[in-house]
Amino acid sequence: MAYGYPLPADTGWWDTLTDPISDDLRREDGKRTFGLFELAVRPRWRRQGIATRMHRVLVEGLDNGRVMLNARPEATAAQASYRAWGYRRVGSAVPWEGAARHDVMVLDLL
Repeated sequence: MAYGYPLPADTGWWDTLTDPISDDLRREDGKRTFGLFELAVRPRWRRQGIATRMHRVLVEGLDNGRVMLNARPEATAAQASYRAWGYRRVGSAVPWEGAARHDVMVLDLL
């Protein structure tokens, strides 16, 4: 399964970053960034290209300029996939109180 939504212009998402980022990176208008909040494959179905296909179909259908996601640093297989798909790390975030640190990654679509 995979799901997300466009970040609204008044999103506080970028405020959870622990690293400073440029005003240009944090600028949102309600259409610029699609937040990919979940991408998961059942364990017995992994390593068959399912996540890659789901991601490709999801991204091909977007009108947004970029995709943003958070990934745990220790999720090395997921991190490797994201980098192979073109994502780049832009910082670290603690997305909610008590959460572990996540890497914030961005894929430019335009």
